[in-house]
Amino acid sequence: MNKATADSQSYRFGGHQSFALRTAWLPKAAQAVQEGDDVFSDPLRGVVRLGLGKNMVESLRVWIEAYGIAARKDGKWALTPLGEALLGPGGYDRFLEDEQTLWLLHWNIATLRESPFFAWELLINRWSERFFTTSEVMTAFAREAERAVRPLSSISARQHFDVWLHTYLRGRNGRGEEGIDSPLSSLGLVVRAGDRETAQGRREPVFAFDLDPKPIISDALFAYCLHDWWSNTFEFEETVSLSSIAFGHGAPGRVFRMPEEEVLARVMRLASGRGARIELIESFNQFMLRRAACPAATQLLRDLFRQQPAAELIDA
Repeated sequence: MNKATADSQSYRFGGHQSFALRTAWLPKAAQAVQEGDDVFSDPLRGVVRLGLGKNMVESLRVWIEAYGIAARKDGKWALTPLGEALLGPGGYDRFLEDEQTLWLLHWNIATLRESPFFAWELLINRWSERFFTTSEVMTAFAREAERAVRPLSSISARQHFDVWLHTYLRGRNGRGEEGIDSPLSSLGLVVRAGDRETAQGRREPVFAFDLDPKPIISDALFAYCLHDWWSNTFEFEETVSLSSIAFGHGAPGRVFRMPEEEVLARVMRLASGRGARIELIESFNQFMLRRAACPAATQLLRDLFRQQPAAELIDA
């Protein structure tokens, strides 16, 4: 597994093999973990139980942890509280059919804090332009690779970008598992936007982020992500600026590619709602948010799934 170190952070460029997440993978793996079947320590067991190739099982082992569904503790795999709420017995969305769930999975991998994947760090948390091409991304990858503890080959860098791209872009080519789109491709976060000529005179595809409002994302999901980001980025700060929420590193506005006006509208609703946990104030001609205390993540999950039986699965 290739890692690079930058700004005291360790980034991954591999471990997922050449496979983006597939729709059926997390439910299959969650069921096995729930039943105490360790499909990841014994590759052959994973091949038989999950019906996947060995490399796909290794890829899934990375994804089920990166997307926040399961974790290994004391030598055993177990579902996280979120994994229980979503994919456990009686789970809210056991087959990943709700777009809310997919946005939440996107949030988890885009804000992964322990050994995050560099493609998500670069393209979700650093990239400011709407449009991008493969050659532009590879140039940025090469700059990061110069800091790598171990050399990063151009082949590995391209494979890592391809996995990221096929996570969000519809229309894979291939047969069987190779031809199945990632569930996150249905979000429409990344689309094809024509092509352009490179410096070498070749034509290459242009890709674009969807910067339109995201009404499908509920205010409860936005609130969960807001407090998750706040607690991990400004843990001891009582106030944060609206611009930080809209454009800051790993912030909801940036990760979801929301217009600033939508972020403002959402925080205004959250601040004016019953039992509001935040207060919107204007200070020095800018909007600020204040919270007196950090709500428990378990309570925020209850809010997110409050009308679903899976909420009962989340321990206080």
